[in-house]
Amino acid sequence: MKNSKVIIVLVSILLLHGLVLGLVLSNGCSSTKAKTKPDVENKETAQTPSAPTTQELRQQALETIRKPYDYDNASSGSIPKVKALPGKSGIVVDLETRRVLWSKNANKVAPIASMTKLMTMLVAYEMVEDPSNSYSLETPVKVSRAAYAIGGSQVYLDPKETFTVEELMKAAAIKSANDAAYLLAEFFGEGDVNTFVRKMNAKAAELGMKHTKFRNPHGLPGKSAAEDNVSTPEDMVRLAEATLLHPKLMEWTSTWRANFRKPGTKGHMVMQNTNHLLSNGSDPCPGVDGLKTGFIQRSGYCLTATCKRGGRRVIVVSMGHNTWRERDRFVKGLLNWSYTRIDKE
Repeated sequence: MKNSKVIIVLVSILLLHGLVLGLVLSNGCSSTKAKTKPDVENKETAQTPSAPTTQELRQQALETIRKPYDYDNASSGSIPKVKALPGKSGIVVDLETRRVLWSKNANKVAPIASMTKLMTMLVAYEMVEDPSNSYSLETPVKVSRAAYAIGGSQVYLDPKETFTVEELMKAAAIKSANDAAYLLAEFFGEGDVNTFVRKMNAKAAELGMKHTKFRNPHGLPGKSAAEDNVSTPEDMVRLAEATLLHPKLMEWTSTWRANFRKPGTKGHMVMQNTNHLLSNGSDPCPGVDGLKTGFIQRSGYCLTATCKRGGRRVIVVSMGHNTWRERDRFVKGLLNWSYTRIDKE
């Protein structure tokens, strides 16, 4: 009897141990499965590339802009098929290949006059786009007495007036208004134009514009040549490339005519672009959709232009012409020659 009781106890103990062991093993397996599944999901997630951020795309674009241009097989000097004479310096770049199609003194430093405003607008616009700032294109800007006193090409700003950032940008782009460019620099420099000019030079360095120096935001001449804003044709191509990244800037630089101040109000004017070669300009050249002209006595007549034909983008810079007609005739002929060359290759 005793022996049978002992046997029953032993069997019960063994059954209990087996039950416990089964539960442990079962939990261990389910736990392992639960852990394994997320690991597989994480692995699959890790293998899916995420879309690049705006900052990453901008960085990629900057790296491209800083790359050297290919001067192999570039033509130079006068071009027989282009009847007008070249200026003192210039360059044509096919952006698709980054090949230089033609150049003359492409790295010669010279005054750039109002082509300066491309950098003024670029720096100001990127400050508007920066989410860490509170600026927008609708931000009101009160006219200062300093801006009112600026001469040359202008929209005759009055200290009693207030304009939006966009209105001032359009005035700088279309009318080449020095007073508008100065007011933008003053506003985005938080009251100090020199602070803004330092931003312009910092941006030039970022773009790889090694031979460029800005001393003011509008391009008016200094008291001597040493105080002029200077650059080179090649550097200006880089600035044009950076401008192309912003459709709004391209919209403004390609506008032929626009109102400044409301029609019927005091001071209203119809601004007309100084780039006659725009597709809807007074001397249209097919595909031209920007960018900026410039002139002071020491620079001669200058132009940085962008053109797109058949999906192919070309940038041309021509500096140091004796007249604006000579400049326009040469650039027009140079663009036609450039696309003929591209088509043959």
